[in-house]
Amino acid sequence: MLHLPHVVFKKRVTAIALMLGLSSPAVLSQTLEQAVAQSLESHPQIRQAFARYKASEQAIDQAKAGYYPKLDATAGIGWERTDSPATRRDTTTDDEVDLTRRELGVSLQQMLFDGFRTQNEVDRTQNEATAEQWAMVATAEDKALEVSRVYLDVLVADQVVTLAEKNLQNHQEIYDAIAESNAGGFAKASDLSQVTGRLARANANLMSARNNLADAQSRFTKMVGESPEALRLPMPDAELLPRTLEAMLDIALEQHPRIHAAQSDIAAANAARDGSRAAYLPTLNVEVAANWNENVGGEDGAGPPDVGPENNNVQAMLRMRYNLFNGGADRARERQTAYQTIEAREINEMTHRDVIEGATLAWNARTYLEQQRDFMRQHVEAATDTRDAYREEFRLNARTLLDVLDSQNELFEARREYLSKEADELYAQYRILNATGRLLASLRVDTPAIWNTESLKQEDSQ
Repeated sequence: MLHLPHVVFKKRVTAIALMLGLSSPAVLSQTLEQAVAQSLESHPQIRQAFARYKASEQAIDQAKAGYYPKLDATAGIGWERTDSPATRRDTTTDDEVDLTRRELGVSLQQMLFDGFRTQNEVDRTQNEATAEQWAMVATAEDKALEVSRVYLDVLVADQVVTLAEKNLQNHQEIYDAIAESNAGGFAKASDLSQVTGRLARANANLMSARNNLADAQSRFTKMVGESPEALRLPMPDAELLPRTLEAMLDIALEQHPRIHAAQSDIAAANAARDGSRAAYLPTLNVEVAANWNENVGGEDGAGPPDVGPENNNVQAMLRMRYNLFNGGADRARERQTAYQTIEAREINEMTHRDVIEGATLAWNARTYLEQQRDFMRQHVEAATDTRDAYREEFRLNARTLLDVLDSQNELFEARREYLSKEADELYAQYRILNATGRLLASLRVDTPAIWNTESLKQEDSQ
């Protein structure tokens, strides 16, 4: 299991929870942590990444097979016609001899030295598997960020529906009051027509809010694999959020899984380049073979004297092979792997730039969204005071019902925008955790033990 850092989990009560009454734990069950864990277990992209990793892991065993002996067995039976000096000298037969040939053999070959080809191949496949493993962790981190986005979207969309319903109720009450006044001759027809249009707009806003909620729930189901139920307002782990942009960049460049993956790809490319040089060195093998054949070469052993058709042999050889010319393929292969090493290094450089950019964008988003959220909160507070003042002034006949309706509309829009900014600010914090490669750690979501390799454990523990 990846040994990701664990710190004390702290929560803070935000204005969104206070404003909308989301702090009742009795009915809250599906946390963001649970949703992320469910997504990691069931999402097809995670399973695809896991399959790629396990496939690359099998390549390690294929490479290690070069260290072990190879044992082959052969057997055959068939017809053989022989016309050789031996058959032509035999006066008892025709020049051509037809026999049923039988073969049985076994051979053992053990590599002693292959120019370090096997060693470098093992290094290459191990580093490629480690790169795939880190890529899988990066995919899981990104998937956790996507889940946090849809999770917040559902929360916001659900609360916007609540706001839209309350807004419609307020419009309906004002409409009923103006309609009653109009029927009694106390309100103008223009007031009634104006509030009728606004009531229709309030109904349309509610339909739009419900449609947005349904869309958000659909995206949640696609991402998590199950429908949202009684979601809880999540709080990012403040202990894991860096204090400065410089600290954030240091953490990101040290811990981000895509950085680790790119570095493993460089190591794999270097191993492939070293392995290509094995073609310039000789190979040394121990080869043992035994054969049991009959009726070979037109000789059936018939007498006189009758010596039998067997033609058996056993040999044990220490055999060296050294290729002297291969049409330039070996040199081309070395140059190819050299360019692949350059490519891996440039990918690593691009990955560093991407990580720096992602971290910087996430930091800037949180910085400015925090400021926007504060201003939006002031807007909500001011709009609430205005609405309450207009209601009081209406009771004193200093304001009309339409004035109250205008203030109610402004408060609705202010609350809706504040909800969006609050969610965006929370999401920006999760982006920061994702940009530093610590989102899963902050959510206390342990990756499955089956995801691990010994090389990754060692690298992660350093």
